[in-house]
Amino acid sequence: FMSLVCIKQWYQRRVRAYVRSLARYARSVAGRGIFYAKRNAAVQYGKFSDLLSQPFVYQNLLSGAVDRVDTGLLFEKKSSFSIEPKESDECLMGTIGSGHYKGTKCTVTDKCWRQITDRGQREYSVTHQLLFFFLLKHFNCTEAIEARGGYPMVAHYARVFCSNIHQEMEEIFQRGVDPGVDQDLVMEQVMFCGGAGFISDFLRPEVLEMLLDWQREDGCYAPYDGSHLPDAIALHSRRAKERAAVRKILLNSGDDGSGKKFIMRKPLSEAELRDGCMMHMSSVAGGALTIFVKAILENRLYVEPLHQGAEIGSNFSDRLDWYMVFFMSLVCI
Repeated sequence: FMSLVCIKQWYQRRVRAYVRSLARYARSVAGRGIFYAKRNAAVQYGKFSDLLSQPFVYQNLLSGAVDRVDTGLLFEKKSSFSIEPKESDECLMGTIGSGHYKGTKCTVTDKCWRQITDRGQREYSVTHQLLFFFLLKHFNCTEAIEARGGYPMVAHYARVFCSNIHQEMEEIFQRGVDPGVDQDLVMEQVMFCGGAGFISDFLRPEVLEMLLDWQREDGCYAPYDGSHLPDAIALHSRRAKERAAVRKILLNSGDDGSGKKFIMRKPLSEAELRDGCMMHMSSVAGGALTIFVKAILENRLYVEPLHQGAEIGSNFSDRLDWYMVFFMSLVCI
């Protein structure tokens, strides 16, 4: 018995040491990322620099509410209200307190509130609606939240949006992930709704396996060739790859093949770096993996290799919040 206790204590010390090492490395990566963001994207950095001044803590948005998605909350139809990038940036700056809102955080105009809560948005528009609620909690905008219905309202919209996001994600899995088209969106969906508190619906072992399979040997992310996908998800990769080239052309033209025009489904900012890494895709991938790590360390997700020595305290996962700083800067810009 004593030998088992000693082995457990030894294992826990190893886990603690590894997490401390990971936290130090994450802080270093965040610092380098901030430097390059400031140098290479000065305008965007000026808009969102306040996000980088402290760790971004993904706070559970559910406030004790049920942490499962609800098919009864699915949108009946798509919204006719278009969220434009400039208007989205304006609302983000009002929440953050940057730009012409400098020094005045938590400004939520009626126009922005309509944008934040509009029902029927899809893909990147609805994930960015969820982002606003993270920012309201991150900057302690209690007065603005109470004026709009309080924290139960935040939990309600989190469930509404993540129920619809989950439906979109499952549709992607069923039809097959298109390399370079769906990957970025899926990882953003996992990052935001997993971070909101929907652990069992988004932070599934087969999803983690898929994200790790997508990762290049050098650690970053780029369009995946679909050669090693987990059996647990119905990813019809061959059909997806056959459609991918055609869909890229259609997406860039704003035509879905039916003759109808639509808003292009792509991140607000993407760039291919010199080594072939995709900036936004790698950022949301890092964010999604960080959410998985936090859930494991907080004993909210069972993963066999770490679970035996999991009583290491959530303070270690808090240190990983620095890892989110750089990712959030790229997601927002």
